[in-house]
Amino acid sequence: TIPIIYAVHLKNHRLSWPQNSKKPNAIIDSEVIKKQQFPKGFYVLVKRFSTKEERKRIIASIITPDDFIKDSMTFENHLNIFHVNKSSLPEYIAYGLVCWLNSTNIDDKFRLFSGHTQVNATDLRNLPYPNTEKLLKLGEKLKSCTEWCQESIDGLAKEVIGEN
Repeated sequence: TIPIIYAVHLKNHRLSWPQNSKKPNAIIDSEVIKKQQFPKGFYVLVKRFSTKEERKRIIASIITPDDFIKDSMTFENHLNIFHVNKSSLPEYIAYGLVCWLNSTNIDDKFRLFSGHTQVNATDLRNLPYPNTEKLLKLGEKLKSCTEWCQESIDGLAKEVIGEN
C-alpha cells in the first residue's frame, strides 16, 4: 500500500497522517494508480472545499519529503496540488506559497470574485502571486518561524510582499 492523503489529514498547514476517520489512510499500490502517485518532495495542497463556518476559504498545507513514509504517495480528488510537472516544488517556494495562500490578503481577494466555498484550480490560477524572489524570501522566513498563527502569516506576507 501507499499513503493516500485526504483533507482530513491536513491540520495546521501540515500533514497529520495517519488519522482515525472514515477515510482510508492507504491505498493498494497498483498499475491503476501509478499515474496518480507523486514522488517524495515538497508540495502545497489546498482544500477544494471549506465549510461556511471556517474563517478562511483558501486553506493551504505543505507536504515535505520527511512526511513520506514510502517513496511516493497519492492525493484524493478534493485537494488542489501545487507541483512542477508532478514533481517537487523548490523547498522555499513551497513554504512561500503556503504563507501567501494562507494570508488574509489572499482570502479577501478570493472572496471578491468567489462567493462559494469551493476552491478550484482555475480560482487558484486567477489569484495574484508574488515573483519568485519574494516567494523564496517569504518561504525562508516562514520555515524559520516557530508558530504559524494567522498573525505571523499575515505579518510575514506584509513584510515581504508589502500588501495588507
